[in-house]
Amino acid sequence: MSDDRSEQRQEREELAEGESELLHDLKKGAFAGLIATVPVAILAVLKQVLDLIPQLNLVGILTNISSIPWPGAGWVLLFVVGAILGMGFASLDSHVSDTTTTGEMVRGAFYGFLLAVLLMLILIPLYGKVGTLGFALGIIGTCIVFGAVMGIAYERMKPEHVT
Repeated sequence: MSDDRSEQRQEREELAEGESELLHDLKKGAFAGLIATVPVAILAVLKQVLDLIPQLNLVGILTNISSIPWPGAGWVLLFVVGAILGMGFASLDSHVSDTTTTGEMVRGAFYGFLLAVLLMLILIPLYGKVGTLGFALGIIGTCIVFGAVMGIAYERMKPEHVT
């Protein structure tokens, strides 16, 4: 009960300062998306070092999409997309009642799975030659890791966990 009161008090203070609840949640979502992009970047580097799934060059695909010849453009775009996806998760999560860390992780993993399905619908027609099982499993695994980490990070940033 006291957690609900302190959460409501904090929300009233934020609203009094002019910050809307949605903007506050979007900031938390962007930050959670950036945090979740770190394991994805580590997986991308490990994949390249170990020479696994050569068709799935995530940073190369993002560099080609950006059409900027600088090789770091793919890395920058990876983190920008992570922040945008985090804001999308935050806007959807604001319509769901509060749950535990496990619930947020499951919701985040489901969000990642839906993201993987969407990517498959986009990438396979664009890159039909890479529509292999390894490519699909790499995309699904990466998206689920991203979603689960983002769900945990977002849940840990809720007011009742911030000290």
